[in-house]
Amino acid sequence: MNNVVVIEQSLNQQQVIDQLKPLLDDGTINQTQLAKEIGKSSSVVSQYLNGTYTGRVAEVTEQLNKWLQLRNARKSQIVAPGFVETQTAKQILNALNYAHAAELISVVFGASGVGKSTTCRQYISSNNNCWMITASPAVSGIGECLYEIALELGMDDAPKRKGSLSRAIKRRLSGTGGLLVVDEADHLDYPSLEALRILQEQTGIGLVLVGNNRVYSQLTGGRRNEDFARLFSRVSKKVGIHKAKQNDVNAIANAWQINNQPARNLLQKIAERPGALRNLNQVLRLAATMANGVGKAIDEALIKQAFRELEGDA
Repeated sequence: MNNVVVIEQSLNQQQVIDQLKPLLDDGTINQTQLAKEIGKSSSVVSQYLNGTYTGRVAEVTEQLNKWLQLRNARKSQIVAPGFVETQTAKQILNALNYAHAAELISVVFGASGVGKSTTCRQYISSNNNCWMITASPAVSGIGECLYEIALELGMDDAPKRKGSLSRAIKRRLSGTGGLLVVDEADHLDYPSLEALRILQEQTGIGLVLVGNNRVYSQLTGGRRNEDFARLFSRVSKKVGIHKAKQNDVNAIANAWQINNQPARNLLQKIAERPGALRNLNQVLRLAATMANGVGKAIDEALIKQAFRELEGDA
């Protein structure tokens, strides 16, 4: 059941309660999540909905009005096609499947915006015992990396000391036949990469390191010295993706049902820019919203307009 609340003006407390009740009754949202999204405690929301709240009622009413308005705005947005299995996505899926099945290490590296992260999330959601973490400047050392893995594994009471944490993760992963994907792995330092290599060998899981070109140079150290060779030699499959393919753009155009050739040619040009398919999908989402507003299909003119707006040239 889709409850789309159309709000033209602010509602009073009883009107807000009347609008929220169907959403709470059918499980669209619960009181705990609603409270979190408006920055109030669950008890405040519960009392407000029961009409027993004695605090700043007008303030909570205003916050819930804003929540309903935002929900309505989101519901009115164009829903983009789901996961599109492009030619590049198939390459990435093959690397993930190989590492998972063979219980080895794969590396997927290259240009930003070609669908690496999206494809990894698709694989994770479609298979059992698969986990994914994202490295960052704040998650680059051994301790931070291991703790991020522990949280992804649901180990909320994981120990904080690196040694104990590593042993706990090893026990959790051993015998699972699982796959661990580390996105943005170019942020990891060499000791963290070594810790992941050892963890993979000790547990027999598959491991996939995903990132930009730097993740590849991290594995080689810029040179095949002895220390890095120990790590690099254990990488069984290396997939370098350096730009979006024409077939990738065609697959996305098909998913958006864009058959106009001038429009498809323009999409190819947009995909050649930095950001590649990520930017392309942003342009298409905005173009689709514009098309919906005027009751027409996405064409070259709308794509140009959306691109200019996103580039700040409108």
